[in-house]
Amino acid sequence: MTEYLFLFHSTVGVIQTRKALQAAGMTFRVADIPRQLRGGCGLCIYLRCPPGEETRWIIPGHTESIYRCVDDGWHCVKTIDAC
Repeated sequence: MTEYLFLFHSTVGVIQTRKALQAAGMTFRVADIPRQLRGGCGLCIYLRCPPGEETRWIIPGHTESIYRCVDDGWHCVKTIDAC
């Protein structure tokens, strides 16, 4: 399992993703965005899942980007354009 961090354009994206993850029984946590990163709403979601499965949780127009935890840092694996 790999840890991913999801950034959102607004808190609406956080809420919608949280609801989808809860409905699917996924383990995740909502937290403040790490200082090294910048994001639209100030909140992020941490999710552990197999590589490749993270894109399943993208909500177009709400998800801003996805980062992967690498050696105590963050590597951007996907940036999603706002609609």
